Amino acid sequence: MNHLIITAIGSDRPGIVSELSGVVTSHGANVEESRMARLGSDFAILMLVSVQPDWQEALKLSLQSISGLTITTKGTDSAALEAGKLSSIHLEGADNEGIVQVLSNFLAEQSINITEMETHISHAPVSGTPLFNLNATISIPKEVNSDDLQDELSHISHKLGVEIQLD
Repeated sequence: MNHLIITAIGSDRPGIVSELSGVVTSHGANVEESRMARLGSDFAILMLVSVQPDWQEALKLSLQSISGLTITTKGTDSAALEAGKLSSIHLEGADNEGIVQVLSNFLAEQSINITEMETHISHAPVSGTPLFNLNATISIPKEVNSDDLQDELSHISHKLGVEIQLD
């Protein structure tokens, strides 16, 4: 089996998931993982599919026939990076520029891999102030000291004026 990552982006409308998954299934492929979200007025899809090698090119060609979507495919290895300890980071605070960059840069410097991340804006209950929310799953290498990591994240939270919780 070959593995493909399929990305699709286009104006949101009913039936996008059905149409895309129908093309995948009709070529004997299987959706193994996916993430889908409406972002602004568009809908974005990210899928990992497994497909028999002799069906791969036909699948890629058929995907391009779906109107209204920009679709790309990329072959990938099904093997994952060497996993460390999986943990979660939850961040919430005043929305300001650079939060994702500061946090992701710090994690990269520690050789901590972000395996999944989701962000959104919510509003404070009383004041209605925009609050930035980030939830991420990270893989922490064995050589990273958890206490030191927590201390550094505390420092970053004070610098950015947000709350960061490491689970």
